[in-house]
Amino acid sequence: MYEIKLVYPRLRNYKPSITYTETLTYAATIDLFLRGIYTVQTSATRIGFESERDRTLGLLLLSDRTEYTPVVVEKDSSFT
Repeated sequence: MYEIKLVYPRLRNYKPSITYTETLTYAATIDLFLRGIYTVQTSATRIGFESERDRTLGLLLLSDRTEYTPVVVEKDSSFT
């Protein structure tokens, strides 16, 4: 599985709640689905993709958002 993580910024001393991050991550998966990219939400801040191509497209599509910054999650090669 290929993943991206949505990094939510902290505003001063405020950390975004789990409900906030969960909701926006879910909305991102819906947005990607409507564009033909099938995903699975693996946590409150992570989205899984079927292929590296889909992950790259998803990263590009979500990169214009101001609520979060999408970053690629690299596979840990020590466990493969």
